[in-house]
Amino acid sequence: MINSIYKALDSIGYNHPIHPPVTHIPVGLVIGAFIFIVASLIFNRESFAQTARHCIVLAFFFTPVAIFLGLMDWQHFYGGALLVPIQIKLFLAVSLIFLLLIALRASTKRKVAFGRILAVYGLCLCVVVALGFLGGELVYGTKKPLNGPDSSLVQGVKIFNERCQMCHYSDSLEIKIGPGLKGLFQRSQMPISKQPVSAEAISNQLKTPFEKMPAFPDFTEDQTQSLVAYLKTF
Repeated sequence: MINSIYKALDSIGYNHPIHPPVTHIPVGLVIGAFIFIVASLIFNRESFAQTARHCIVLAFFFTPVAIFLGLMDWQHFYGGALLVPIQIKLFLAVSLIFLLLIALRASTKRKVAFGRILAVYGLCLCVVVALGFLGGELVYGTKKPLNGPDSSLVQGVKIFNERCQMCHYSDSLEIKIGPGLKGLFQRSQMPISKQPVSAEAISNQLKTPFEKMPAFPDFTEDQTQSLVAYLKTF
């Protein structure tokens, strides 16, 4: 079911994760709510506080949608592997729903101190900032600029940033979740499996992973070759 949705999107030219565009909605609403609640304090305007409440209501309804689409991307792009960054994002996402509910209830009660309302709104803001930062790291990461119009390298960058960089650095030997891949093709062995380094070994490891690495059975030969071409630049 999930793969069919991504195949349909791919057929119309959209082959990116679908969670990031939607997640901007609750993030923007929470930021707006915090700005308006602060403005209501500074200018003593109840209308600003009401706008902040409306933003919280909309954020509360859009957050589960963003979470659902994030779960779809997780299953499709990362094979449902419950890695540490994913666990953190899930925890923060669930926390955001509870905080939004608390903010909504607090802002509709007249006897709740304004300081408490401001604190809850501030916590919501901190959570969406953390979620946004983690999401940016997972989806985009650090992109290496390329020289020249080599389409294989461009495709390799895209594949690495969407599917691999959550767990690996391409330009460092430092361990992220998996080993750093800098200079991989100057080594004699793969860092964990100890298989000889080759395009074939990488292809096999993508489809039949070693230890905790998630499987990527949908990788095509062209995608693997593009990924290999990109890794060879480090």
